[in-house]
Amino acid sequence: MYITPNDPRYIGADDSASIQNAVNAAVASDTHIVRIPRRCERTGKDVWDICRTILLPSDITILLDDCHLRLVDDVYENIFRNENMYSDLGMTQEGEQYGIHIIGQGNAELDGGNPNDLREATSRKDGRPHVRFNNLILLHNVRDYSIENLRCTHQRWWAINQICCRRGYINRIDFFNGDKIPNQDGINLRIGCHEITIENITGRTGDDVVALTALPLGGDGKLLVEGRDPDIHDVTIRNVCAHTMQTVVALRNCDGAQMYRITIENITDCGGPYFAWGAVRIGENNYYKQRPNRLGETREITVRGVKAIARGTVYIASSLKDSHISDVWATGTTRYAVSTFLPSAVSGETKCWVEGGVTMENVVIDNIHYCGSCGNPQDRGIANPGEVFDGAALDFRCMRDSDSLKNVVFRDIFAREGAEIAVAREGIELDIRN
Repeated sequence: MYITPNDPRYIGADDSASIQNAVNAAVASDTHIVRIPRRCERTGKDVWDICRTILLPSDITILLDDCHLRLVDDVYENIFRNENMYSDLGMTQEGEQYGIHIIGQGNAELDGGNPNDLREATSRKDGRPHVRFNNLILLHNVRDYSIENLRCTHQRWWAINQICCRRGYINRIDFFNGDKIPNQDGINLRIGCHEITIENITGRTGDDVVALTALPLGGDGKLLVEGRDPDIHDVTIRNVCAHTMQTVVALRNCDGAQMYRITIENITDCGGPYFAWGAVRIGENNYYKQRPNRLGETREITVRGVKAIARGTVYIASSLKDSHISDVWATGTTRYAVSTFLPSAVSGETKCWVEGGVTMENVVIDNIHYCGSCGNPQDRGIANPGEVFDGAALDFRCMRDSDSLKNVVFRDIFAREGAEIAVAREGIELDIRN
């Protein structure tokens, strides 16, 4: 049993109204399933034009049956959002929603359509809302949910955004960004997210494909649910084969928020028109309001099975403790397999002082292979201007004066002929056991 927005009883003045009417009727009738077919009977088209966000209650399943939902031009709207977000109830633990499922069948597509003028730079300016109104799917304070088998195209900012969510499952999502809009992430876990699995992700994004970001003093801090902590933990990310202008999987936390028990496996930069920055990023000395993270705040991180062909492969910054990185393959035009290298500068975006370097304790890094050609030597993001450098399996040239390595073991490290096994700043010794 299901309800469809093509039912004459629920057809509204526009496609958004028809879908919302069907959602409301499904809950009222105890059906709890809405099936959206490819053909919109109201218009006779094979596209559903979304002009207002579809608000989802708890215990609802949306079946996207080979259909195409597209945002209309110039609106500041999500396609789907849980209904309690932006309400006083939604900021409490009692207001936590549950059982929201968005499931694609066939070639289901969520489409951002043409870009609007809402960006991070214009967010909340001149009457515009926050830039998160450009997310295709936005969930806040939701548990026991799933998003599966979707193609997300032309996202106007991040495609799938989750804040203070838990016990979620995201599976078989394919991305395509047609316009180079700033910060076109794929999937984002923000503060307070935990017990979530993300797997089988493909396609192309303009920024990070999967990003876990805990910034408690940033804009998300205002959405932290009462009585909850801002930490991100117990997350599994696996089987991601995608292309991006930035990083395939990125972890960032600062200002006291913690990131722990994260498993990342089978991650591939599959190549494409962009020159990807890297495959996996753990930490970044940026985006902080008061301070970067400290030793112990990023811990129990397991990374295994990483392949890259562009700039770099696994990048580590800030701090890392009680972790394991293994089975890394750097080929193509990569400059390193595992690295802390980042030239020091003031970020044009955040105005933070950004630099490479990491403090690590109780970490094993093993089975690392560097076979790259060390391309693009003048790229400021991965090289010092004018330097002669032929690549390395381990590149620890950028380390802060305060950085140290305690009980950090490098094992089974390999580099092609002419490249270095390891390079490090003077005073930093790498414990390599081949």
